[in-house]
Amino acid sequence: MNKIVYILPVAVFFYSCKPQAQQPQLPISQIQSDFDSLRSALKEAHSGLYRYSSRERMDSIFDHYRSQLDHPMTNRQFIFVIAGLLPEVRDGHLRLEPDPETISQISNAKLLPLRLTREENKLIVLFNDTPGDHTVQPGMELLSINDHKPGDLIPLFLSKISDDGYIETGKAKRMERNFATLYWLFVNNDSVFSVRVKDPNGKIFNATLNGIKSTDRERNSNLNPVNNVIRKNLASLEGAPENVSIRFVTKNIAAIRVRSFVSDSFYDDIDSAFSSLHRQKAKTLILDLRGNGGGVDNYGAYLVAQFMDHSFRYFDHIRMNSINPSFAGLKTSSVENFRNGTTTDPNGGYLVTTAMHDGVGEQAPGKNPFHGKLIVLMDGGTFSTAADATALLRHLTPALFIGEESGGCYEGNTSGSSARFRFPYSKLVLNINMYDYYNAVKPAVQKGRGTMPDFAVPVTVSDLLKGTDAPWEKAMQLATADN
Repeated sequence: MNKIVYILPVAVFFYSCKPQAQQPQLPISQIQSDFDSLRSALKEAHSGLYRYSSRERMDSIFDHYRSQLDHPMTNRQFIFVIAGLLPEVRDGHLRLEPDPETISQISNAKLLPLRLTREENKLIVLFNDTPGDHTVQPGMELLSINDHKPGDLIPLFLSKISDDGYIETGKAKRMERNFATLYWLFVNNDSVFSVRVKDPNGKIFNATLNGIKSTDRERNSNLNPVNNVIRKNLASLEGAPENVSIRFVTKNIAAIRVRSFVSDSFYDDIDSAFSSLHRQKAKTLILDLRGNGGGVDNYGAYLVAQFMDHSFRYFDHIRMNSINPSFAGLKTSSVENFRNGTTTDPNGGYLVTTAMHDGVGEQAPGKNPFHGKLIVLMDGGTFSTAADATALLRHLTPALFIGEESGGCYEGNTSGSSARFRFPYSKLVLNINMYDYYNAVKPAVQKGRGTMPDFAVPVTVSDLLKGTDAPWEKAMQLATADN
């Protein structure tokens, strides 16, 4: 099964509660009906609904958000309520799709022409995406946008973003990727932005920036010379473009980058990389899984197998609440596959068998397993299948982990097959995840958290401007200590 987050230009699912001119309102009866239908659908099909909260707690959460539906609302006001509810499920794979009108508005909006990163409680400029403003430069701290301060914007945006369990690193990555749209949706649909910034020396600058369409962002950024250094350094630090790549840093130190677990040639690519590793007899491997959003379950297990010389378990079990949700309209063949590939769970629902998913069975060891020193680079973008792989590597090997907490939970997640729920009146769509995965690992010290780094090393814009990849530098320090 595929488990991955796709980031699209308009795929941001958090909305402003401000009333919009000329936007029709839905009557109370319709928004309450949509909400009640969603609640029923989640209870029926979402296999991890009670993974982090008791049934009583979730009922209280549902009641709290329903109580807000006491007046007619526009679609965007209604979505604002749903955007608050969904993170309470603590499923990072939940993705709400907006109605066609909202999609059109986002596509045509003139958005904040800056890309930002969060460093603790600050927002730092990464790119100035205007075609010609030279005042705002990468590395500057953003102090305000139209008098709105980061100290107010950051917690607002993070409160509307779903992530696994209680993890914050993945939320931060998604906020950074979608900041401009989040601002437009949550705060105001401004098209001109008065920004206040501070340079590294403490000097404050003011600038007025015209908004840009998402489709113009990359082109504008390339035209603006203030981005030249950061763009060049990032391109250099990114390395080879292939999905799976290997390089030998020294005779004894190799690095393998896995960008995603989505590729028809994944098995061959991994075999080739580890065959090279075996031939060269490298003593240390730096495995880079940063920004890897996931993909095919079996690919994750195959990567872990490259460090094993005996069979092992990858998933302890996978549970389903329903194999034929009443609202989903699944194909007869899909329902039959679910029926033939599951057994009844004595505790309710169904357990997936190897007839449907190889991941719940014994996994074979790798052809050329690596037994040297393993160092894993990860961050909040290490999600889904990539987070599963880091969890199993943490459990099964003495690997060292560098960077930040993974964006996906150590003990597993709810994802895989999904049932598509369509809101009858507001025309929103939510893909409800049906597989509740439990990784074959020891119980986590902190439930609902990701794989934790042994060495927490942040990435800062100031380092990037110097061409420095701090997590990589730490990995090399540890790698060369024994070579």
